[in-house]
Amino acid sequence: MGEFLTHRFIMCSPAPDFISLDCSTTNRPAVEVISDEDTDFQGGFISALPHKGNEKAVFTANESMISSLSEDEDEEENLWEEEQLKKGISKRIDEGSNRTATSDVPLHPHQQPQVYAYHGGIPLSLVPPTIGPASSVDTLPMSQQAELAKKALQENVKRLKESHAKTVSSLAKTDDNLTASLMSITSLESSLSAAGEKYVFMQKLRDFISVICDFMQEKGSLIEEIVDQMKELNEKHASAILERRVADNNDEMVEQGASVKAAMAVLKQGSSTSEIAAATSAALAASASIRQQAQSVKLDELGRDENFQKRREAERRAAARQKRRARFENKRASAMEIDGSDASEEYSQLSRVKARFEKWKRDYSSTYRDAYMSLTVPSIFSPYVRLELLKWDPLHQEVDFFDMEWHGLLFNYGKPEDGDDFAPDDTDANLVPELVEKVAIPILHHQIVHCWDILSTRETKNAVAATSLVTNYVSASSEALAELFTAIRSRLVEAVAAITVPTWGPLVLKAVPNAPQVSAYRFGTSVRLMRNICMWKDIMALPVLEDLALSELLFGKVLPHVRSISSNIHDAVTRTEKIVASLSGVWTGQSVTRTHSRLLQPLVDCILTLGENLEKRHASGLDDAETMGLARRLKRMLVELHEHDHAREIVRTFNHKEAVW
Repeated sequence: MGEFLTHRFIMCSPAPDFISLDCSTTNRPAVEVISDEDTDFQGGFISALPHKGNEKAVFTANESMISSLSEDEDEEENLWEEEQLKKGISKRIDEGSNRTATSDVPLHPHQQPQVYAYHGGIPLSLVPPTIGPASSVDTLPMSQQAELAKKALQENVKRLKESHAKTVSSLAKTDDNLTASLMSITSLESSLSAAGEKYVFMQKLRDFISVICDFMQEKGSLIEEIVDQMKELNEKHASAILERRVADNNDEMVEQGASVKAAMAVLKQGSSTSEIAAATSAALAASASIRQQAQSVKLDELGRDENFQKRREAERRAAARQKRRARFENKRASAMEIDGSDASEEYSQLSRVKARFEKWKRDYSSTYRDAYMSLTVPSIFSPYVRLELLKWDPLHQEVDFFDMEWHGLLFNYGKPEDGDDFAPDDTDANLVPELVEKVAIPILHHQIVHCWDILSTRETKNAVAATSLVTNYVSASSEALAELFTAIRSRLVEAVAAITVPTWGPLVLKAVPNAPQVSAYRFGTSVRLMRNICMWKDIMALPVLEDLALSELLFGKVLPHVRSISSNIHDAVTRTEKIVASLSGVWTGQSVTRTHSRLLQPLVDCILTLGENLEKRHASGLDDAETMGLARRLKRMLVELHEHDHAREIVRTFNHKEAVW
């Protein structure tokens, strides 16, 4: 009947098997809740367990709880409470022996704290069960008791660490969620601010586009009117030049034609000195007759002098041409002084308009793309480009687009600010080529068709440069470029067809006054046209040039003239040199490496014929020094034509010392 004291700590909350001792709501003292920290000092004590039939248990609480009990409690009620306590304590002791095996299982976070019975400072739950009679923990060695206490403490620390780790993890997740929420709020605030800025920008842009459309509709028509006036003035200027040239040629040819006809009628009878003199007199008489007819009085049915009227009309036409020319120059000067218009700089300055649309593309590229602005900006910018191109005179000056303001502003329009190239699908990269095709090429096309003087070397050189310039921007498949090439070829064909080169013989040239000058002038015109045609070698196809310069002009009109004066060996050699020089760079010259065209064979044959004539003179001993000089000139022409074998033959014939290079 040994008795042992069992110490019991009362935790924060009652055990799951707690049995209430209160049977009524009256005369029951309140139980004070004791914290974990106070259990070492305020723990309740349980008296010795029942032994040998004397089942009496004494429950001892702390002083505060004992003092709170009423001494007047009914003895029967006390006995009942003691009985319930004994049942509870017996159950605790039985459960304590089985709790050691399951001590590794952590408590559920919501599980109620357990109440442990201690004996001698060792939890009874950690005491291993014994077989046989009940034994006390006190019977265990002190080392085992310490080991059990140590394990209990280690388990508690382990559970505390696990709980702490879970708490820290939960705190970190909460902190991450809070950070993400704050970032979302900041992002939404930024998006809201950006949406507000975008709305304001788009509203201003809508108003800007609305105004600029009205502006373009009004100013565009004025620009078109100025362009039409410039075209008309250029056409009149070119027509005046052409009319004057045609009139001069007609007057000259009519007078010379009558003189040649009269001289040839006399020369048919012979070629003596007297007959040549007679032919000259007949030519002069015919020329005088033509001039007299133009100045004679010819009355119409109303008695008016028709010739006088014609002279007055000619004078008026001349005066009108002078006035038109002066008016043209004034208009041209005023057009070149145009810097803007009476509109606000926001709309009149190309740089301001360009900056507005570039900002739209840079800040809101998706809406810029959805609005198909890449297809619209050429129409918006074209009036500004057209206004500046009023100063562009492609036939009288060679100007590169790089020297123009519009090109400098729009060349990199829409290009990324970081310096990267345009994206493959960014059609803004074709802005300048599209403006060249829509604005510059039509201007050049009109100049070529209506204003180009093909016989002018300066205008032809500038026309070639301007055509080469626009070709660098526009693809070969461009319809506008194809129409330009067609216009150029048509004008060249017309010019070749209009050329007339006299084939008057030496006697006619000797007998008819001014006939040599007219013949030489006509020959010079044809050679100049041939040289101008060759300027298109880098633009026009070679077969086209061969057909125009060689087949039609050289073989059809120029070489017959040279053959007609071949008896005048000096003039014939000189004019043949001009022919070879006009073909330089295309069919003649050291820079030409390809084999000469078969169409050049008539020219080679003509040179060889002249060489045979020189050989006859050399054999007769006439003017030997001049003959040797002319032979050297023929040799150089054959070298230019890459006819080295024929050149060596001339060297052998005339015993030249220099080698053929």
